[in-house]
Amino acid sequence: MIFRSTSFFTKQLFAVLSVNFLSLCLVAGLLYSNFVDDHKTNLVNVLSSQSTLLASASRSSVLFNDAQSTQDLLFAASQLQATLTAKVYDAEFNLFAEYAREGVLDLTSPQQLPLGETFKDDALYFLEPIVFDEEIIGYLLLSASTYSLDTQQHQAMLVVIGVLLLSMLLSYLLNFRLQKLFTSPIDKLISLIRKVATSREYHTRLPEVRNDELGELFSGVNDILATVENHQEQLKAHNTELESLVELRTRQLYQRANYDALTHLPNRHLFVDQLELAVSKANKHGSPLAVMFLDLDRFKLINDSLGHDIGDKVLIEVSKKLTEIVMQQDSVSRWGGDEFVVMVEEIHAKDDLAYLANQIIASLSEPMLLEGHQLHISTSIGIAIYETESENGISLLKHADTSMYHAKENGPGQFCFFNNGMLENSLNRLSVEGKLRQALKLEDAFHMVYQPQICAYTGRVQGMEALIRWQDGEGNYIPPSDFIPIAEEAGLINSLSIWILNRVSTQMNQWRALGVPLVPVAINLPACFITQLDCAEQIADIMASNQIPPELIEVELTENTFISSTEFALTSLKKLKKLGFNVSIDDFGTGYSCLSYISTLPIDKLKIDGSFVQKLGKSSSNDGIVSAIIMLAKGLNLATVGECVETEDQLMRLREMGCDVIQGYYYHPPLQVDAAATLMLETIKN
Repeated sequence: MIFRSTSFFTKQLFAVLSVNFLSLCLVAGLLYSNFVDDHKTNLVNVLSSQSTLLASASRSSVLFNDAQSTQDLLFAASQLQATLTAKVYDAEFNLFAEYAREGVLDLTSPQQLPLGETFKDDALYFLEPIVFDEEIIGYLLLSASTYSLDTQQHQAMLVVIGVLLLSMLLSYLLNFRLQKLFTSPIDKLISLIRKVATSREYHTRLPEVRNDELGELFSGVNDILATVENHQEQLKAHNTELESLVELRTRQLYQRANYDALTHLPNRHLFVDQLELAVSKANKHGSPLAVMFLDLDRFKLINDSLGHDIGDKVLIEVSKKLTEIVMQQDSVSRWGGDEFVVMVEEIHAKDDLAYLANQIIASLSEPMLLEGHQLHISTSIGIAIYETESENGISLLKHADTSMYHAKENGPGQFCFFNNGMLENSLNRLSVEGKLRQALKLEDAFHMVYQPQICAYTGRVQGMEALIRWQDGEGNYIPPSDFIPIAEEAGLINSLSIWILNRVSTQMNQWRALGVPLVPVAINLPACFITQLDCAEQIADIMASNQIPPELIEVELTENTFISSTEFALTSLKKLKKLGFNVSIDDFGTGYSCLSYISTLPIDKLKIDGSFVQKLGKSSSNDGIVSAIIMLAKGLNLATVGECVETEDQLMRLREMGCDVIQGYYYHPPLQVDAAATLMLETIKN
C-alpha cells in the first residue's frame, strides 16, 4: 500500500536503482569470483610446483630407502609460508618421512584423497605420486593453509561491497539529478493541472520552448486549456443569458400565476393569499376588513351581440375604474369572467362601505364609448364584513358572493350587505336542489295544473297555460318561483322542460280519448332549452309520440330569451313556426330590448306582464305603457293576453284598450286536470 501511494517519479527512481543494483551485483560477483579463482589457482600452482619439485628430489632417497635425506628435503619445504605439513609414503601408503609445522596435527591419510589438489578442512592438500621408470614407488602429500586465501577473499569481498555501495551512491545521485532535470517540466505540468482543477482558471499556459516529446505534450495541454477556456467563456455567456432568461420566465410565470392576463389585476390565486394575510392581520390587531364581490349585469349580452373583443375591452375599462376608485392599500382582483373582488382594509363604518359601493356603481354606470358603441354598464355588489375570528378568507368570500346574488334579485345596479339569513337561504337552496334532483328521477313527483285563458269579449275558453307544481317527499308545497330558478342554476331546467312537454302531451292525449275538446295549451320554456340546436325537433318528436297537432301547442318565451341569445333563439323559433307551433312572448315589457326588433320575430302573441296589469287605474304612465303594448301588437297583427287579472276594473280597462285574452284569478285560478276538463266541456255546451 505504501509503495502504491508513492509518486511515479519515486517509483521510477526505485526501478532504475534496482536495475543498477542488480547489474552492479552481477558485475561485482563476477569480479569477486575471478579474483578468488585467480588466488586459488595461484595457490594451487605454487603448491603443485613445490610438490613436483619435492617428488623429483625425494625419488632417489625413497628408492634407496634414505629416510633422513627425505626428511631434510621435507624440512626445506617448510620455507613456503603456507605449508602446514609435508609427508612421504611408500607405495603401500606407509609413512616414510614427514614434516609438520609446529602446533599442527594432521591425521589425513593419502588413501582418502585423490591425486592432485583437494580443499578440505580449511587446508589445501596436494597428493603427488613419486615415479621411477614409470612405476609409483611412493607418494608425496603436501598440505597448505588456506588462511591467505580466506584473507584475500575477505579483502576482495570488502572491496567489492565498497565498490558496489560507491557505485550505487553515484548511480543514485546521477539518476536523481537526471530525474530532477527530466521531471522538472512534468512537475510544472502537474502543478498547472492541480491549479486549474482547484481554481477553475484556464488562462495559465505552459512555456512551449522544448523541441522534444514534452514540448509536444505542453503544446497539446495548452491547446486543451485554450479550448476549455473558450468553452468556459461561451458557457459563462450562455449561463448569463440562461439566467436572464430564467429570471424573465420566472417573472412571467409569477405574473401568469398571480395576475390576470387581460386586466393585469391580481387573479383569484393571489387575491386569496392577500385575503388570508389580511384576515391574520385582522385577528391579530383587530383591524377592519371587508370584501366586496362585483358581478357585471347582463355582460353576456355584450359578448353575444358585440363579440368578445368588445367584452374584453369593457372588462379592461371596468378594472381601470375600480383601481382608480379604491384606496391604494386596498386590493382589486378579477375573480373570473365578469366578476371582480375588492378587499377593503381601512373602512370601519357600514355607511362608508355603502358610500364606496355607490361610488363604484355610479362610476361603472357612466357611458363607455368603445369602437363606436355607447355602452351602459351596471354591476351588482355583495358586501361581507369580517366580524369574528372563526371566519376565514374563503368563508368571507362566500358571504360576499351570496350577498351579491341577493343584490341581483333586487335589480341591476344594487348592493347588499351579508347577513346570516342569507346563509340560511343558501342552505335552503342547496336542500331544494338535492330534492329536485331526486324528484326528477320519479314519475309522479311533479304535477301540472292548467289556468284558462278567456276571450275578453265572449267569455269562452280560448286556451290553457300549463303550470308545474311540486310537493316534496315531506308533503311541503314548493312554489315554482322557488324551484325554477334553482333548476336553472343547477342545470336541471332542460330535464324539467322535457318532463313538462311529455306530461302535457300525454294529458292532452288522455283528454282527447275522453272526448274533451282540446284548446291550445301554452308551455313556458327557458332560454337555455330554446337555444339548443335541436330544440324544435325535440318538441315535435314529443308531440308526435302522442299525436298532438302542432297548432294546439303554444311555446311561451320570456323577452330575456332573445336578449341572452338572439341568434340561436331565432333559429329555433323559425323552425317551430315552420313546423306549425304557435309562439308567444311572456312577461312582455319587463325586458331591456328595443321594441323595434319585435316585428322581426316569428311570434303570434304578446302577454302583458302582470305587474303592469296590477297597476291599471293607479298610474297614467302605467296605463299608457299597457295601451302602447296593445297598440303595438295590433299593428303587428299579434294577439294580446293580460296576465294576473283579478278585478272587474282591470278587466274593463283591458277590454277598452283592445286586449284580446284575459288570464287570472278574476275568472279562474290554475285548475287541476279534472276541473280543467270539465271547464272545457262546459264551454262547448254553452
